[in-house]
Formats: sequence, structure tokens, C-alpha cells
Amino acid sequence: MYENRSTRAGRLIPLQIVVLPARGARRAPDPVFFLAGGPGQAASWLMADPAITNGSLREHRDIVLVDQRGTGGSNGLTCDFYGPPADPANYFEPFLPLSRVRECRDRLSAAADLTQYTTTNSVADLDEVRAAFGYERINLDGGSYGTRLALEYVRRHESRVRAVILEGVAPPDLHMPENFGITAQQALDALLDECVSVEPCATTFPSIRAETRAVFERLTEGPVRARVMSPGGRPVEVVLRKEHVAEAIRYMTYSSHTAARVPLVLHAAYTGDYSAIAEYLFKERSPGTFDGLYLSITCAEDVPFVSADADTREAATYMSGYRVREQRAACAEWPRGAAPDWLGRPVTASVPALLISGALDPVTPPEAGAAVAKTLSHSLHLTVPYGGHSPSGLSGLECLQALKARFLESGSVAGLDTTCIADIRRPGFATRP
Repeated sequence: MYENRSTRAGRLIPLQIVVLPARGARRAPDPVFFLAGGPGQAASWLMADPAITNGSLREHRDIVLVDQRGTGGSNGLTCDFYGPPADPANYFEPFLPLSRVRECRDRLSAAADLTQYTTTNSVADLDEVRAAFGYERINLDGGSYGTRLALEYVRRHESRVRAVILEGVAPPDLHMPENFGITAQQALDALLDECVSVEPCATTFPSIRAETRAVFERLTEGPVRARVMSPGGRPVEVVLRKEHVAEAIRYMTYSSHTAARVPLVLHAAYTGDYSAIAEYLFKERSPGTFDGLYLSITCAEDVPFVSADADTREAATYMSGYRVREQRAACAEWPRGAAPDWLGRPVTASVPALLISGALDPVTPPEAGAAVAKTLSHSLHLTVPYGGHSPSGLSGLECLQALKARFLESGSVAGLDTTCIADIRRPGFATRP
């Protein structure tokens, strides 16, 4: 694949493609292309998910996993941002440490033109893969950033799409990280409201909303100290700043599974024990790496178009606008690709589309999915109760898998029985370590 698709000359880059053949005897001609999130996740990593490799979607259709350019086996752009493991304190740097952003830029630039790793080029790559494998039409299943990739594919190649599933919908007018603090605050507030309305969370943490405010007010005054276990099993003291705690809490609310522990860890922090939050962030950053594609995508398609006062508008949220400030600073150091021609324009199409949002999603809330559905004339938008960006950890999720399978089997949202959505539940909140 040419790295520079406009000139079709110069450096060639590989694309890693995995095809999982349909398992059943009746094989449909239109496969399912799974599009990963991030941006920066490799589609081939989804092979770890049995719902994809052995689920009902594979019964009659091939599953195709194309590592997007800049991920996995497709000239992956990997930055070393945190660590090394022998020094846990180095895992508690800023989200985007500028010295390491520069180091990564210089290292990657020897083997990649970082301006060519964009959604537009990735859409063209996908269609070239479709044609090379002889698929007349395909189905798309995108999650998070993968919904942007799917929507832009539909915009350019609607006649090649039989049906599309969008989970955690990122609309074309979302400029990451604009409003990240606002939507994260809304999700956290709703989560804490849920806690104080159900037992035993309500009895165990009756003042959790006030305690949470106190935690972040305290962090505004200065950093705190916490202990984490080093890889060798030795306790190490680290310094936690407000943005570290905010990052940990935000990512915990991404998944319904880890969100169930949020009241517990915030209550512990209120009592002065930040160890669980520090351990969570340490684990999240333990690979030591960051996806360079995230910077190539967002520095071209998002950050330059974030409103000038975005960080000020988020000052009252628990994130305090730090992501806006850090991403602006990082993008000032990163090569910037061409601004996309689709920027801010809704996708208008008649392709059958099933959109799924989590009621408590901290980054792509249900109103984002509803807005996208308005211009997709044959669409159905579902909101998963208690769901985060990922509904993992909820009971009754077999409902979603069955709905997706029935939708793809029929290629239509007409007559789709969605009543099982109401049976999805949170098993409960953690009330003890």
C-alpha cells in the first residue's frame, strides 16, 4: 500500500489483514469488517474477543480484520511515553509528556510520513482491501473511533455497504478532546446518583457526591502521595496530581465493569487513601506505550478545530480542561496532515444502520448517537441502560449480540424486537476492596 495515496509513489507500507472464514455451511457473500477504536487500536487485537472470533456474526459471514495504517502490523506507530518498569514514578508523568512526544516524532519520522496517517487515507485503504478480496458489498461494525471510520466509508462508498453497526458513536462534528470534561462530568454525576439510589451502595457511601467534590477540591490545592506495587513486588511511593486522578476516574467510567468500583475508590481517596486509583493508572500505563496514530489523527482532524475557550469551559469539571491543554501542546510538536473535507458535515445515507450508545458513556453520550441517526434514514438508535463506553460488566448483554446478529441477518432495522434492552442491568457496585 502506498503511504502517500495522492501521489501513489514513494514509500510502501504493509497492511495486516486477518480473514476468519464463516463457520456455517451457508456462507453469505458479504463479510463483516470490524473497525477498531482509539484511534490507535489494531483490528487484529479483536481476535482476543470470543464474541468476534466465535460469535453468531461469524456463523454465515467471514470476519475481516484490517489493521488500520499506523496500527498493529500496518506500520504501527508506537510511542514510548511511560516507564521504565524499574522506576514506577515515571508512569506518573503528564498524559502527553512533551519531551517524549518529540522523541517519538523524531524516531517515527525515519520510517513514516506522519501526515499521511488520516481517516481519509484509511477509508481508501479499506476500499482497496474490499476490492482486492473480491467482495462486492460489505458490512461494517465500528466501535468508538471506528464509528468515524465507518461513517466516512459510508459517505464515500455507500453503494458498497450492505449494513453498518455503530457502537459508541463519534459524530463528524466531534473534535477530540472538546467537551471531554463536560461529558465525563455528566457520566460521573449520573453514576454517583445511581449509587445513592440503590443498596448497598447508598448505605455504604451515603455522602459520595460531597466526598467526590472534596477529593477534587483537595487536589486543586496540590498533589498527593500514594503507593503502588513495583513489578518486583516492592511498594513505591508516587506523586499523584489532579490530572492523574481525573484520568484514572474517567477511564474507569469507560467500562461498566470498572465503573462499578468508582464510588469505592473515590470514598477511599476522601479518607486519604489514593492507592487504588494510583494502582489503576499504573496498570493502564504499564505497557509504557502510546498510540502515535492518535496524535496523527487528532492533530489533523480534531485539535485545530477545538473552540478557543474549550479548556476554560471545562474548568469547573473534575478534568479541569487538562486534556485540551495537553493535546494542544502535543499537536504543536507533531506533523499535521491535511484537514479533512468532511469536517463537521453529517453523513446522509440510506444504508441500514444500528446505532448503540451507553446511557453513562463519558465520551460519546447517547445524544451523539441520536444526532448521527437523524441523517441515516434507515437507522435505529438504542441506548443501553447503565452502559459506559463499553457495556462490559453488565448482565443481559447477550441481548446486544442477538440484536446485532438478527440485524445483520436481515439487513434491516424494520421489525427488530429490542425489548430485551430493558432487561440489561448492573449486577451491583463494589462496596469493599
